[in-house]
Amino acid sequence: MKEISFTTVVVRTLGRFAAASGVLALVIWVTWVMLDLKHLQSGFTLP
Repeated sequence: MKEISFTTVVVRTLGRFAAASGVLALVIWVTWVMLDLKHLQSGFTLP
């Protein structure tokens, strides 16, 4: 097992966090749009 620097670990952790946040935000936004479509029938709206 090769040694990895502290900065590499930090960058990878931040990368994972950013990816997870992006996916979560996308899911929340899609849910928001679907609820909007269901209730208002007015098309796509940006929160």
